[in-house]
Amino acid sequence: MRRRVQLITLDCAVVVAEEGSFLGASRHMGIHHSALSRRIRDLEDSLGTVLFERHAGGVRPTLEGAEFLRNLRRVLIDLDEALAMVNTHRGLEAGAMSIGFDASVHAIAFLDAVADFVRRRPDIALRFVEDKRAAARSL
Repeated sequence: MRRRVQLITLDCAVVVAEEGSFLGASRHMGIHHSALSRRIRDLEDSLGTVLFERHAGGVRPTLEGAEFLRNLRRVLIDLDEALAMVNTHRGLEAGAMSIGFDASVHAIAFLDAVADFVRRRPDIALRFVEDKRAAARSL
């Protein structure tokens, strides 16, 4: 059964986990902390489980929350990659593209693939960007 949950709410859950507090997450996302807290509470109600233990110093994921967030991060990474693929195709038409890469991939194999691509498509300028959520994936 597919539940209707807004993507922003899922992003909020990830940021809350990364920041360790609703206040920090709300500052990071630029939304009021009570609105963020309400989103998370509604998500928890929708899922039928508590995702975060709330305490005076902030929040931490419950066991179920940690598992959910691990899976959620994977899904969001897949979504980001799908969106990047569309942008890559659009970039091919414009003669330039951006490539995000994961440093955990074997460096020699990655560099060989990049070199091969550059040889085959010298008309395309490559620009490498850091994936700021890479650290979050290792949690």
